[in-house]
Amino acid sequence: MIEQDINVEDQELEVAGSQSDGEVEDGRQWYIIQCFSAQEYKVKARIEKLVEDKGYQNRIFRVLVPEEETIEIKNNKRVEKTAKIYPGYVFVQLVYDNDIYYELRSILGVSGFVGSKNTPVPVTEDEMLKILRKVGDKTRKIDVDFEEGEVIKVVAGPFRGYTGPISEINVEKGSLKALISIFGRETPVQLDFDQVEKSVE
Repeated sequence: MIEQDINVEDQELEVAGSQSDGEVEDGRQWYIIQCFSAQEYKVKARIEKLVEDKGYQNRIFRVLVPEEETIEIKNNKRVEKTAKIYPGYVFVQLVYDNDIYYELRSILGVSGFVGSKNTPVPVTEDEMLKILRKVGDKTRKIDVDFEEGEVIKVVAGPFRGYTGPISEINVEKGSLKALISIFGRETPVQLDFDQVEKSVE
């Protein structure tokens, strides 16, 4: 499961205490729109169409569904895919006023804004920078179904053909350590995920 620095689900985002926090000269700030399930990209497209149709280019500046590239290794198959970092949410940079608020609220697929009661609260500049950095970070997250203690077989590299139990998994680096018997002694060997597969007895 991908770790999230900001817990949008529980609305524990650090939000601006005043309209001046995280605000640039023209008053634009980032807000979070909550969507119905699997509607993020449709909502994004509808907001972009609203901007185009009504000439809101000077009021709504960016619409973002934060994503990151992931690699999933399951049943010895490696699948690269793009995953939403905050499912159910669309981030919009805009100059807030009541008209914009009600127009966005009325878009099909939108359930509301993140905030208190009927008042949307902007995201602080620091928190938004974290999100933008994540979006710009091309490091791929890896999701694997290996477990410590599980026996793997090495299928590539100098230890090809050896088997042994996993002693350590490093998801961030895409590698693991396995205890392989070399000359009768159990030796910890570091291997990349794509060098191993589950051992079938």
